[in-house]
Amino acid sequence: MANYFKSIHTVFFITLLIFIGAAFVIDPSLSIFRGFEAILRSPDILVTDYVYVGGLGAAILNSAITSLLALGMLIVFNHEAKSATISNLWLVLGFAFFGKNPLTVIPIFFGGWLYSRFMKQSFNVNILTCLVAASMSPAVTQKVFIGTGSDLLNVVFAICMGVLIGFIFDPMAKNIFKAHDGFNLYNAGFTAGMLAIIITSIFASYNIAYEMNDQWSSGNNLAIGLFLSVVSLFLVFVGLYMHRDVPDAFKKLLTLRKQHNDYYPTYGYVCYVNMGVLGLFCTFVALFVIRIEINGLVLGAILSVMGFGANGKQIFSVSSLMAGVALGTLLSPWNLQDPGVAVAFFFVACLSPIPAKFGWHWGVIAGVIHLHLVTSLAVPSGGINLYNNGVAAGFVTVLLLPIIRAIHQRRETISAG
Repeated sequence: MANYFKSIHTVFFITLLIFIGAAFVIDPSLSIFRGFEAILRSPDILVTDYVYVGGLGAAILNSAITSLLALGMLIVFNHEAKSATISNLWLVLGFAFFGKNPLTVIPIFFGGWLYSRFMKQSFNVNILTCLVAASMSPAVTQKVFIGTGSDLLNVVFAICMGVLIGFIFDPMAKNIFKAHDGFNLYNAGFTAGMLAIIITSIFASYNIAYEMNDQWSSGNNLAIGLFLSVVSLFLVFVGLYMHRDVPDAFKKLLTLRKQHNDYYPTYGYVCYVNMGVLGLFCTFVALFVIRIEINGLVLGAILSVMGFGANGKQIFSVSSLMAGVALGTLLSPWNLQDPGVAVAFFFVACLSPIPAKFGWHWGVIAGVIHLHLVTSLAVPSGGINLYNNGVAAGFVTVLLLPIIRAIHQRRETISAG
């Protein structure tokens, strides 16, 4: 059995089989296919909860099929898996619960491939960027729903929009990365936010406006809690089965106190234990600590946290950021049971490198600032960027990093003197 788990791609494929099995256990009737069709026909703009649109079984099925498409692309182009492979595949897995589906991601993937051909480079250079560029999926479907003229023309325009996004996303992401120096794990969110604001502004000049959705599911806590627990325990099992000295290596990972976003080369299969523990931790917090409704967006957020258990997140850094969001609600008119705030409570983990490098207190401060930014930034981007929390995190790092570094530099000067 060990041979099956040696490949990152294979472990992810088995995870998708668990997803597909869970989808048909939750909804064994033909209605799951009608729900999947409803998801494919939905406009996808924020907030479009696929659990609300098609039901939990159909939403899980969509997540599996969309992720299988992404995995297949990596395999066809002989992508050599690494830490970022795990996290980016799990981003697709999570965000396919609210905005990504096979029809919306294909044009963006194709645009990324065209860019590699244009640059005369291997597609493997930017193939992972294509996965995260799909955060702009709502921009594709919106061109169908708000377009003018014939339906065929609207569809052609939507496809062209997706291809264009995929084509220009990689060079934008590489340059925007410099702004936050890797302290925002959702770099693509910051990139997509800038691009979304540009697109929204251009269309606004032609009196074309996007209307935000407000679709949130509820009543699925038991099923989602069991589902997340099974997936998390599977990951823990993989790590325990493949690594002989899990306790010692896992302790080192948990006590890591530096900006270190690439866990897999150092910790190997212990990353799967970390991912599973993060999944169990987030599920427990959601159900029994803050007691929220786990909608499609929260489910996607938890899966994203799990994915980055191989690439920058662990309980110490995640919990300090969550504490910051919780504290922020005490200083604002919101509460943790508000659906948007609940989503931010988990997505704030993208700032994990800040508390990991500078301490838990900076994580709390970052969490407070993140909450106040993320609740306002969806509007300027027109709701066509699924990684809205990544945009907010980008601004948090741009604001906070210079202050943190200045304080640390002053302390070093005093100590040296």
